[in-house]
Amino acid sequence: MKRVVHLGVTLMLVGLVASVCLGLTYSITRDKIAEQKKLEEAKACVEAMPGINKPEELKEDKELEKKVREHIPDVEKVFTCDRGYIIILKVKGYGGPIRMAVGIGKDGEAKGISIISHNETPGLGANVEKEEFLGQFIGKAISDPLEVGEDIQAITGATITSKAATKEVKEALEAFEEIEQAQ
Repeated sequence: MKRVVHLGVTLMLVGLVASVCLGLTYSITRDKIAEQKKLEEAKACVEAMPGINKPEELKEDKELEKKVREHIPDVEKVFTCDRGYIIILKVKGYGGPIRMAVGIGKDGEAKGISIISHNETPGLGANVEKEEFLGQFIGKAISDPLEVGEDIQAITGATITSKAATKEVKEALEAFEEIEQAQ
């Protein structure tokens, strides 16, 4: 009995020390992780709108975000620039959420798309980042059907991921329509 208590106390102390160390590591790295996520988002926004060279050329519009989110809850952020809008969305893919930045020109067409983050299967759904897939959406407008298997070629072995990404682009185009109606 004495041995069981000794092992229990030892296990508790090891767990306590590990928890304190993990907490300290998190508190030290939390700000750096948040900063890195902002940088990844800014890079994706710049990639999503050809002609934009720096994140400083974009302005987050909280009012538009609020209006658009009433109808399209997957929209996370809306940025404006002189070339159009960049809409950040998040939908559920096969392996978890897919965050994407979609650049839409003032003419209502998709100008560029960039994946911010995803947890898709390497070699299958992770191909959602590839230009061969994302390039299919360039030039698409709200009037285009945007259907996987119709005008969008799915990623082989990753139909759920393909449909999720297509849904994001379609919702970004719908968000553009909401923005146009709001102004």
